[in-house]
Amino acid sequence: MADQENNVRTITGRVVSDKMDKTITVLVERRVKHELYGKYITRSTKLHAHDENN
Repeated sequence: MADQENNVRTITGRVVSDKMDKTITVLVERRVKHELYGKYITRSTKLHAHDENN
């Protein structure tokens, strides 16, 4: 357990809201290929992140 590495994943996004106290909302976009038609579609997810300095 002590020799296990910490694999931290970093996600890059765009801040869409900072109205909350010490919390921001980040929009993360990713491009996904459509399974049948092969066209690339932009999918998005909104995540909350801690912002200590506000």
